[in-house]
Formats: sequence, C-alpha cells, structure tokens
Amino acid sequence: MYNKICVAVDGSDTSFLAVKSAAKLAAQLGAELLVVHVIRNMKIPRELKRFVKQNSLDQLRQEALEGAGKEIVEHASGIAKEMGLDSCDQAIVQGDPAGAIVAAADSHECDLIVVGTRGLGQVEGMLIGSISRKITSIARVNVLVVK
Repeated sequence: MYNKICVAVDGSDTSFLAVKSAAKLAAQLGAELLVVHVIRNMKIPRELKRFVKQNSLDQLRQEALEGAGKEIVEHASGIAKEMGLDSCDQAIVQGDPAGAIVAAADSHECDLIVVGTRGLGQVEGMLIGSISRKITSIARVNVLVVK
C-alpha cells in the first residue's frame, strides 16, 4: 500500500502522536519512514538587530534552531524505534512549513505524509489556516492527519 511514509515533527505533543501513528503503520506495512523537521524562516526584530551584529545574530539563531531540530528528530526516531522500526531517515529542512514538508516528501519519493492536526503554531492556525490543512491541499500524495 505505502512504501515510504513522511512524518512531520515540530516538537509538539501532537506531532509526536503523528510519529507513533506513522511508525506503527510503517512497521505493519514494511514501509520506510522519513522524519522531517522544518526550520521556519523568520525575521529578526529590527530593534534587536540594532544591538547585535546581524551576521552574529543570524548565525546564533540558525545554530540554536538546528540544534533543537536535531533533538526533535532524534526523539521522534526513538519513538519510531519503540513502535517497531529498526531505523528511519531524518531530514531537517528550512522554509515555509507546509511547502517544505511537501517538498521533502516529494524529493524522498514518499507516498504518504503524516502530520498532527495542530503543532506549535496554534494561533497562526486559527488565523490563516493550519499547516496540516495547507499540506492536504498542496500535496500530491495522500495525507493522514492525526488528532
């Protein structure tokens, strides 16, 4: 049915529930699992830039977010192992979360994307539509939304 499953994680409890569902399904189907974390491109407030060198602040931000991303995907991989998978691929990508998740799934030839209903951006989801909703509209493969 599915050969490679992409699951998106942002560190929220709901995203780790998505990992459990994706890993369980992958184990049952003998499918591969790809764990994806997205680092959002965010602007640094102008007021803060005045007091810190631009390059230094950008570098510190990037290093901190990459470090957090590595911890998140490692935790998700541990969950997948507990659910019966021997290993899984990992990817940390950058950009708009929905677009970056779909692009990662496409580039890794995944045939299913699994996401939680709400991640860390709950207020944004209420204002402009959730990331999971956007993924379901732009993905070319099936999407499983986990509650």
